[in-house]
Amino acid sequence: MSKSENTLIALEAALERIAQGKPKRIPTTRKLSVRAVEEEANLGNGSGYYYPDFVQKVKQVKADIAEAKGEYVQPEIQAVRSKLKEQKRIKSNFKDKYEAEREKLALFAAAQHHLNDKLVKALARIDELEYENANLREQLAVASRSNLQAIKK
Repeated sequence: MSKSENTLIALEAALERIAQGKPKRIPTTRKLSVRAVEEEANLGNGSGYYYPDFVQKVKQVKADIAEAKGEYVQPEIQAVRSKLKEQKRIKSNFKDKYEAEREKLALFAAAQHHLNDKLVKALARIDELEYENANLREQLAVASRSNLQAIKK
């Protein structure tokens, strides 16, 4: 026998032991998976995936065990569809939140721009008033000086 045939025989024997509930190397509470069968067969990680028919057999045995326990096993495509639907819902939720925050940011930016514009105008007006105040003080000083009269003795 070739090495691949020996590996496949070891994997199938391990699968049978796990299906009967009498594994030698793994706990009986462990879920059935290709990796669990590989460990039970004392093989390396990923060695079961060289046999696609075996992988399908593991999935079928897993479904049979779950069905025997009265559990409902979703077909793979339905499980993928439900995951996709959940991801779409989450994505839509995040998108809605993103749009709401983006609108808030736009309103905040507009308000900030409006306040900045008012500040610039107020500073310009302050400069004008300070200039006007300086001119008026100067005119007052000139007027005060011109109204001075000499004291006569």
